[in-house]
Amino acid sequence: MSDDLIGLGPAMIKELLQELVSTAFGDWTANDGCTEAEVAAVEDHLGISLPDALRDFYAAAGRHPELMGMNGQEHTLRVMVPEHLRVEDGHLVFCGENRWPAQWSVRPDDVGWPDPRVHGRSEPGGKWYSESRRLSSFLVNVAGRQAVRALPHQATCRIREQRLGGVESLLSYVGSREMQKGGDWLSFVDPSRRVLASYSYNTGTLRVAAVDPTALESLQERSGLALTPS
Repeated sequence: MSDDLIGLGPAMIKELLQELVSTAFGDWTANDGCTEAEVAAVEDHLGISLPDALRDFYAAAGRHPELMGMNGQEHTLRVMVPEHLRVEDGHLVFCGENRWPAQWSVRPDDVGWPDPRVHGRSEPGGKWYSESRRLSSFLVNVAGRQAVRALPHQATCRIREQRLGGVESLLSYVGSREMQKGGDWLSFVDPSRRVLASYSYNTGTLRVAAVDPTALESLQERSGLALTPS
């Protein structure tokens, strides 16, 4: 996953998510995603075409329990399965939180429909506000957060954004940092060691997770980060 992906748009989301699934949970299979027929049926029901970015997300991860937030994890965002999509107040609602009423949406008539800007609101019926990120970035980061929280071995530390260079030297951005620009968090991956990480701008917290606990130990030794098991 390199900066070569900058500017290639939502067409790369499926590939990125397939690699994310393989890193965290083993080889990706077609059963992890939705079929074209399933997505088409939802489009017919709603009377609109889904954005390319959302179609690619469903194709890669639309049936994956962890990435779709079907396993009871708390304080994480949850992309709706296709059949639960709905249009409210002129917005296509596609994501919510596990415990809180916040919602995220896109507008079907938004300029740049293949990869539209994301809108959010604090509760159903509330006022929508426009976020600064595109749907492709939002979906990749939601998947990254879900994958991190699903792995068996996790650790956290507080780190200032200015010190992320040390993390960048050991972990790759999912896609690229430029692709993730404008969001509230960043997602990292090391496929060879099966390590994932998510950084929150709001809390200054880096959460790192791995399939093998020795991978976390190695990362701590190489980075000098004060990781605390969680």
